[in-house]
Amino acid sequence: MQDKRTEEHFDVLFSKATAVATKLDLQPIQMPHVRKPTKRYTGQTAAHIHPDAQSLYRVQFYNALDTVNTQFIERFQQAGFHKLQQHENVLLHGDMDKVVDQYPELNSRLLQVQLAMFGATYTYETSSDVASIIREMVPEVRGLFGQVEALVRLLLVVPASSAEAERSFERRLKTIQCLDHR
Repeated sequence: MQDKRTEEHFDVLFSKATAVATKLDLQPIQMPHVRKPTKRYTGQTAAHIHPDAQSLYRVQFYNALDTVNTQFIERFQQAGFHKLQQHENVLLHGDMDKVVDQYPELNSRLLQVQLAMFGATYTYETSSDVASIIREMVPEVRGLFGQVEALVRLLLVVPASSAEAERSFERRLKTIQCLDHR
């Protein structure tokens, strides 16, 4: 997104929008009606008014890109995503990390041995590939890779963010409040 935050990208986008408006026989892109703010908000200074529509929409274009970029950073730089990435690194590369020791259902020594056997037996590149392989195994063979299966289940179950849990809690809280008011 940061790569799109250039004058060239905006100029291309604005020229495409102008071409579409012309092709559809619409009015050319123009300034929206702007009310002059009262003096109590501006004081003695003159209010800033953009000279043309292109400069107005340029500012809005940059604001939109900055907002999207901030949202991406907030969403994907959470601790939950880092933990999920550590789990996946353990599964795909065998990089034993302290993250394994946080789960009592995982035995790091057994997991390391089973991951080595699993990697020597099967070919995979993603955690989805591993989940598919385990799903297709007969129960007897799956039992040989119990720790790998437990790690895959953790990957599939561990939420990357707390948003869904927070929404669920909020719904329950609102339901309880509604029941209390009856």
